[in-house]
Amino acid sequence: MTLLGTHRADITPPGPTSLAGYASRAALGPAETVLSPLQLRTFVLGARNESPVVIVGADLLWWSDELVRTLRTQVRAHFDIPEQNLVLHATHTHSGPQTCRYMTPSLGTVDPNYVDHLRRTTLASIEAALGERTPVRIEIGRAMADVSVNRRWARTAGQLPSTPIDRELTAVRFVDEAGQSVAAFVHFACHPVVHHGHAFSSDFPGALTTELESDIAPVVMYLQGCCGDVNPDRYGPAGSFHDGGQPEIDRMGQDLAGTARLAFGAAQDAGRPRVNLSRAQVDLPLQDRIAVSGLRRLAANDDYIGEWARLMLDHPDRYTRTPFLDMVRVDLSERLRLLAMPAEPFSLFGLHAKRVSGHTCLPMGYTDGMTTYLMGAGEHAEGGYEPEEAPFYMGMPAALAPSVESVVLEAITDMVAGPALQRPAAPQSVTNS
Repeated sequence: MTLLGTHRADITPPGPTSLAGYASRAALGPAETVLSPLQLRTFVLGARNESPVVIVGADLLWWSDELVRTLRTQVRAHFDIPEQNLVLHATHTHSGPQTCRYMTPSLGTVDPNYVDHLRRTTLASIEAALGERTPVRIEIGRAMADVSVNRRWARTAGQLPSTPIDRELTAVRFVDEAGQSVAAFVHFACHPVVHHGHAFSSDFPGALTTELESDIAPVVMYLQGCCGDVNPDRYGPAGSFHDGGQPEIDRMGQDLAGTARLAFGAAQDAGRPRVNLSRAQVDLPLQDRIAVSGLRRLAANDDYIGEWARLMLDHPDRYTRTPFLDMVRVDLSERLRLLAMPAEPFSLFGLHAKRVSGHTCLPMGYTDGMTTYLMGAGEHAEGGYEPEEAPFYMGMPAALAPSVESVVLEAITDMVAGPALQRPAAPQSVTNS
């Protein structure tokens, strides 16, 4: 029997704090306006008398590696839960505070007071979720949403190819012994970037979950899929993106909520609940590092490359390290598992995970820290922001090698492949305008 405990907390900064997500906002200083509050949701899952798995989802761009390590240590000390059983996921909103010290300042500077506030709030939320748990069964449904687009294709007005993206929305409902919905997951893959302004916003994941918490379940967590190459479909013919304020955010949230309700309406039993967690470390292949003498020359630059070079010189351990993915698989039932990683994976990795798992896997990025974008060899050859610039903004010691595609695909296969226990019902086709 699987027990579930949940909790929701507000993690909106209590005072002015720098935003993370867009280098173009670096000169604007700390944000003070709250367009929509940032939330943290905690799910504690496991059998009675066993160490539970704790899944925390937060309206953040990502969790920092160092905060992940701190929280794992404190969860073990405070609650006697194994460190590996803590899974920290982010919705990837681009209008939340930066938590990472080892990225370039143009991506947002870290407020240590806010990070400590986030740490304390997370621990308090876990404690609350542990306090009241109820037996649950799991239902799962799927529907297709037409609200997203391959952003590399859209940004270039079709000059780059439009490779497949994942348009499937998955709705997971946790139901108690009385037949009442006590909590839910909604999994989808799309960058939360409707909002570009200088204000705090949970973007469309916040609008979506708030909408569903009014009628589907008291606590709904958004799980961000492999959306490294996926944006909202808000591009003009010339490739310009039309951002928006709260009305536009709410509209996209309501569109996806409509799709989610269809998925919940078609939900089927996900099989016998059985919570289990496993992890695997995957080293990421890099291109050649620049010589230290080259770093010293680049450090004089007044741009993101200069910021990166100074970061590497200040932290030589990060310059010489081998970056890796701490991939985590969480089995929730016979026909449902999560697979998450600390990266921005392109769609090809999520689609691969679904395929090799017999469509039982929900692939997720932005979990347990952050490395950089993961893309295919084709995108490496095409160039652009994700393969050529983002690794330096994100404090990587060098750009990834094109062989990362095969390395990560093989790791995903090793993590989730196996006999398909029972393929879920095919998703309904839904178009949202």
